[in-house]
Amino acid sequence: MDLGSNSFHMMVARVDNGRVTVIDTHKEPVRLRFGLQPDGTLSEEAQDRALASLRRFAQRLRGIKEIRVVGTNTLRRAKNPKPFLKKIEEILKTPVEVIGGSEEARLIYLGVSNNMPPSDQRNLVIDIGGGSTEFIIGKNKDSELRETRPLGCVGFTMDFFPDGVITKKRFNRAVFKVSQELEGYVQALSVDRWDRAIGASGSIKAIGSVVNAIRGDDVITVDGLKDIFDRIPWGETVGPATFPGLREDRIPVFMGGFSVLYGIFHVCGIKEMIISPHSMREGLFLDYIGRTGEHDTRDETVMRLKQFYGVDIAHGDRVKKTVLELFRQMIGNLFERRNTVRKMLCWAADLHEIGRAVAHTGYHKHGAYIILNGDMDGFSRVEQCLLGFLVLNHRKRLKTDPLPYETKQELPLVLLLRLACIFNRERIPVDLPDLAIGWRKKQITFQIDQEWLSNHPMTHYDLGLEQAWWKRIGYNLIINQDI
Repeated sequence: MDLGSNSFHMMVARVDNGRVTVIDTHKEPVRLRFGLQPDGTLSEEAQDRALASLRRFAQRLRGIKEIRVVGTNTLRRAKNPKPFLKKIEEILKTPVEVIGGSEEARLIYLGVSNNMPPSDQRNLVIDIGGGSTEFIIGKNKDSELRETRPLGCVGFTMDFFPDGVITKKRFNRAVFKVSQELEGYVQALSVDRWDRAIGASGSIKAIGSVVNAIRGDDVITVDGLKDIFDRIPWGETVGPATFPGLREDRIPVFMGGFSVLYGIFHVCGIKEMIISPHSMREGLFLDYIGRTGEHDTRDETVMRLKQFYGVDIAHGDRVKKTVLELFRQMIGNLFERRNTVRKMLCWAADLHEIGRAVAHTGYHKHGAYIILNGDMDGFSRVEQCLLGFLVLNHRKRLKTDPLPYETKQELPLVLLLRLACIFNRERIPVDLPDLAIGWRKKQITFQIDQEWLSNHPMTHYDLGLEQAWWKRIGYNLIINQDI
């Protein structure tokens, strides 16, 4: 499910022996972006409209166990969206992943490119949504450039045509705004960087339908846009008979989307645009299949970060091996989420020293900053927050400041990662002694072979410090009772 700024979309599909069969789709024009107020909050009216729509979606989800729901631009921009997200989760019985603009662009390109035959041509894929427009340049299934700009059909409708009346002055201001937003991207998106332009999603499909009704063309051309421009009822509002081929549900936001595409054609030098029937929904589904199979984009992202920042991979592997051994001691507390938790611990072990590329002093803080603020393919905002939290807290003083999106802080995972780092301080292979971990409310018990501990005085000392760190945040860490 794609909770977009203009529409909510759902796609239901079945996978049999690697073959994907779409069995149902549903879309509702919720116009969530209309409810985003100047202070960043979502109006009660917009929330009620969205929740009513999702109750209808929920009926179709009955009996389906594998569900993924993502939120895009409006939910990214909303101030304190967690209470609203919790209401959605109660209805859909599954969490909502709010994704970044770069991740949205990646999923769009994945959906578009996967349904096109192999080609030597370089693609410029453009997706005009309700709150933002994504620009992707790539070849076949590999995207090379991904950008997102605040150019949405709903946003532009609110900013330039709030009462629905279309004037030349308003239209020119909207087109000029597109030029302003893309000023820094003229070279990156110039016509010599790509061979063909492909458009996706509702606004571009709606424009394509009008062009087809007027001219009979299956593509959008400069002449096609001019024909639409010539039919604009200046000084009036768009009605059902204004543009042939335009669905009624697109009328309120059509001119917002048209002004965006009109400006993009000019800035990027586009002469002709192919219209793709596929977009983020298909990309989201393909990505989900990869996650549940052997191809998880998040694993590739972590590997790329390790290579780029020169992480000591052998040491990370040792910490990862240790943290998984410790995880087995605590799995009773985390059993229901064991697969998710296991992956998060592995990624945190892989990246816990990423900040050393900046400086040794405070490298855990540098690493957390990189993770929290970077574009990480495949990761939702909440996943990045949790991963950054683990990296930040793998050493030194424990930091428990509230996380964005009210992300759960997962202190049991912090404990496991910290212990794994303590046991691997010598940066050589280590055999763990017999041990056991218990976690009950704010009391943690850690039993470890006393003779082994006596032969490892630095580890003994570090565990004593660990007790003090946990005590500072109100937790009682008991180690063999007599340490």
